[in-house]
Amino acid sequence: MKHVALGAAALACGVTVAARAAEKKAVAHPTAEHHMSMTGCLQKGSEPNSFKLTDVSGERAKGVKEWELIGAPADLKLGDHVGHKVEVSGSMVSMAEARRIEGAQETGKAAQKEMKEERAEHHFKVTGLKHISPTCP
Repeated sequence: MKHVALGAAALACGVTVAARAAEKKAVAHPTAEHHMSMTGCLQKGSEPNSFKLTDVSGERAKGVKEWELIGAPADLKLGDHVGHKVEVSGSMVSMAEARRIEGAQETGKAAQKEMKEERAEHHFKVTGLKHISPTCP
């Protein structure tokens, strides 16, 4: 009976340690599925049909004041809100994921230049949009 009780206690400790390790891993390495919102001024990007969010605020914006917005569904009609203060929801994505979503297919020097530019940007995959104000601060 004593061995059964010790075995159960050891199992409980092991489950607790594993749960805490998984919890720490989730916090230390957020996944692309990590949903968040940011508020800022919606602006046109440097390429056709591209957009960026400037003057960004939000607890998860990580102090970055400008984000390239990618992968927004067409029904959000981002173009209708250029110059407006909006709240976008979605998730941060890596440079590699942003290039995949944008369908980047450059090669050679053009690809190297594009990658250098992409490294300097912060990418946000948009899944939702909420209009805040018709003007930006």
